[in-house]
Amino acid sequence: MVFHPRTLTAIVHRPLPAPKALRRGPFREGRFTSPLHSEWVAARLGLWLGIAFGVCFLTGLYSHFLQNQPQWAAWFPSRPVSLYRVSQGLHVVTGLASVPLLLAKLWTVYPKLWEWPPARDLAHAVERGSLFLLVAGAGFQLVTGTLNILGWYPFKFFFTTAHYWTAYITIGAMLIHIGTKLTITRRALSTKEADADG
Repeated sequence: MVFHPRTLTAIVHRPLPAPKALRRGPFREGRFTSPLHSEWVAARLGLWLGIAFGVCFLTGLYSHFLQNQPQWAAWFPSRPVSLYRVSQGLHVVTGLASVPLLLAKLWTVYPKLWEWPPARDLAHAVERGSLFLLVAGAGFQLVTGTLNILGWYPFKFFFTTAHYWTAYITIGAMLIHIGTKLTITRRALSTKEADADG
C-alpha cells in the first residue's frame, strides 16, 4: 500500500481527540503570567545552551577518539600536549555552565509542559516525545558528568560508555528540537525584549 505525500501529511496533522479533564491547577488557562516565561527569554537561553552542548559534544568526541582511536581517526592531532588539556578544560567548563542554563531554560518553558491538550496531532506528539529524550539525556549527561568530576560513581554502569552513547541521543534530540522550533527561535531572536510579547 503506497501513501500519497498529502495523505501522509493529513494523517500526521489530523487533530487528536481532546482529552476530557478538568483544567485545574497548572492546567488552568492563564496560570503562568511571568514575563520570564516568554519566547524571547527561551530563545536566548536555548541559543547559549545549544552552543554549550555543541562544544561539550565536540570536545567529548575529541577525547573519546584520542583514547579509543579508530583507524579513520588516526589523523586526530595529539600535539601540542596542552591541546588535550585545553579541550578537556572546555568540556568541563561548558558542561558545568550547562547546569544553570538548563535549569533556567526548563523554568522558562515550564508552562509549555502543561499545555492542554498535551498533543494536538501526531506531529506534535512526536515533537513532545523528542523533548522527553532531550531533557532526560541532558539531565543524565550533566548529573553523571558532574559526579565524574567529583570522582563519585554511585551507579552500576561504566561512566565513559554511557556518557558517550547518551551524548548521541541528546544531540540528536536537540537537533530535532532546533528543527521544529527554528522559525519561532529566529523570530524571537530578531525582536527586542519590549516587542517580544507585544
